[in-house]
Amino acid sequence: MLEFKEPQYPMNFYDTEVKVFNKHFHILLNEHYPYLSFASVVEFGKINFIDVPELKQFNSFYKVLSVKELNEPLVLKPDPKKGILQNDINLNGAELEQVAYWEPKRIGEVIFNYWD
Repeated sequence: MLEFKEPQYPMNFYDTEVKVFNKHFHILLNEHYPYLSFASVVEFGKINFIDVPELKQFNSFYKVLSVKELNEPLVLKPDPKKGILQNDINLNGAELEQVAYWEPKRIGEVIFNYWD
């Protein structure tokens, strides 16, 4: 482990910078939900998600999200049946307000963000 950061305002995730299998990357864990991902870059407003197949063993403890899942475009439009969010993810009222305000472009920006 090279560095460990706990969630601090406005960051909503744990960030552990590691070097494993001769690869340098970050392990991200959402502060409120058991969602885990990996990234090559973690900066304010910019996270570059990557897949690390060698660490699939985390699947028994967390929902390990793939690059495909995290980069899925977020579809926001009013719908009387589904509400504002058209993707198949469940968000509470406060989270939906944040999505409407920040207007993220992809699912990963909702799960791992620097919103206040």
